Formats: sequence, structure tokens, C-alpha cells
Amino acid sequence: MLNDLIIVDGVSDEYLRKIKAFVRLWNDASETITVSTSGSTGTPKEIELSKKRVRASANYTAKFFGFEKGQTALLNLSPDYIAGKLMIVRAIENNMNLMIAPLSGDPLKNVNDEPIAFGAFVPAQINEILKNEHSKEILARIGNVIIGGAPISPEVENELTAISSKIYASFGMTETITHFALRRLGTPIYNCLDGYKIALDKRSCLVVKKNKVVEKTLVTNDVIDYINSTTFKWKGRLDNVINSGGIKIYPEKIEKMIAHLLPDNRFYVTSKKDDKFGEVAVLVVEGEVDNEKLLNDAKDSVPRYHAPKEVIVEDVLEETPTQKIIRKKF
Repeated sequence: MLNDLIIVDGVSDEYLRKIKAFVRLWNDASETITVSTSGSTGTPKEIELSKKRVRASANYTAKFFGFEKGQTALLNLSPDYIAGKLMIVRAIENNMNLMIAPLSGDPLKNVNDEPIAFGAFVPAQINEILKNEHSKEILARIGNVIIGGAPISPEVENELTAISSKIYASFGMTETITHFALRRLGTPIYNCLDGYKIALDKRSCLVVKKNKVVEKTLVTNDVIDYINSTTFKWKGRLDNVINSGGIKIYPEKIEKMIAHLLPDNRFYVTSKKDDKFGEVAVLVVEGEVDNEKLLNDAKDSVPRYHAPKEVIVEDVLEETPTQKIIRKKF
């Protein structure tokens, strides 16, 4: 059960209603919960997850971070989706306090100095938090932080490692009932939580083996460098790989290499059909940029033949309901 509810200024009545509704659902006699996928790799859909498996996922996270009764977990993610639901479950299952912060770009701006043991954020929230000194100080004092839902830019990662050594990038999906692996910022390797094992398929894609959380062996489209059954490096999504005249280009890798060129713009690398090469890499940018200079600078920042061939400017990048950028192909 929850130890206590702490409500931060700015929390809406509808948000509170959804949280309390999920708490009632979690505590009732039903054996499953319904969750919505984010829609980042396909059409959003609803799936049923057994409470037993959700509870096991929460317990694996609790073991990794050493949760204790009476500690405070921060909720600033919608309970409509798995990440928000799991934060509530972790607090219930470990008799923790649950601090409810607004569903906003910077959920920490009204948070006081009360100790927080654990918090989870999406990169868009982190970007806003880093703009506010008060919020940065609160973030630095949180015992352990996970960031998930989208890649973190190298510049932001460098800034985060300077303020705290206990911030992790999380790796997972709805089907694994949120994260199953964590990467301490400043290092390239993801380590699986206890209870999880991985393998590699013929496509060099990640396979998550069946366990108390994963109902059946899960074959993903995540291309990885396999190290062993519990550690790996993530390279990118197979769905996003660009085959340009036989050269495989990983957009996520290129994005890291050119992130310093676009400190103030959101962007992504994607593919465009090409008569000569089949497809080529293009750079999609939100907001105004100097297209010609950006292309030339990108060529100097990435390996030969991997640089974007064109800049496509959009006023606003499309997003899923969980603030993941939707990657279009052209």
C-alpha cells in the first residue's frame, strides 16, 4: 500500500482522478491491467498485462535501487501509459510515499526540498529542467533517476553526468513492462536487471528471454552489439536503418555525431527514396537553420557516405502522446 501521497502545486484534478482510479484498479481483485502502447513503432494499441508480471517488474527495479519503506518516489508521467503506471505500482509494492508533480515540461519547478529517492523522466522534461537552476538542484538531489522514452543527446548527457552520478538511461518497452536494462550516463553499456537474460538473432537484433516479467521470448528490432547475456550496446532500430547503395547507415548514431551542430533545434535523421542509391539519409529539423552550412558541417562530423544529403525543415515535429518524435520517411 502507499505510505503517503504528497501533492505538488499545479497538479490538475483530472490527473489526480486518473491516479486514484489506477490505485483502485491495482488493489482490486482483477488479475490484469490494460495499457496503451506509445505508438512510436506502429499504431498505438491496448494490451493486457498480468498484475503478477507487472509486480515482478516493479520488484526487479526495487531490488536494483534498494527501495525502502517510507522513501519517496516521484510521479510526473501520465498514468495512461506504462511508465506512469509502474511508478505508482513501485510505490504501492514497496510502501513508499508517492509525490505527485505536474505533467509539465518542468515538473520540478514547484518541488520543495523534501528528499526524493527515485524519479523517472522523459528527455523533453530533462531539457526543460536543465534551464531552471532550482529544478536542476532538485534533480541533483534525487537519489536515483531514470530517463527513458527517447535517446538523450550527448550534450545533455554530459551536463547530467556533471550534476549527478546516479542518473541512468532506461531501455525497455511496453511488452517488457517498462525497462529491463539500465545504462549509467557517461558509459555506453546497458546492464540488464536481475532476472533478465538476452540473446542475439541472425539480424544482430536483441532478443529478450522469457522470465517472470516477459511472458514469452521477445524478438525486437533493436540492433545491438552483444557483449554477454546481460550486457549490450544499443546501435539503433532496424526499422530505421538506411541502406544507401549497400552502405548501412544507423540514424541514431549519426544523430549523436551531429547533435553539437543543433543545440537549439529538435531533429532526426531519416531516409528519402533515391533513384541512384535506393535511399539516402536526410536531416529533418524543427525551426529555422542555415541548410547549406548545416549540410557542410555534418559532412565534417560523420564518416564518408553517411552524411545527410538534404535538410528538410518543419515548423513542428510530429509526436506521439508520450512525446516521442515520429520519424517520417520521404
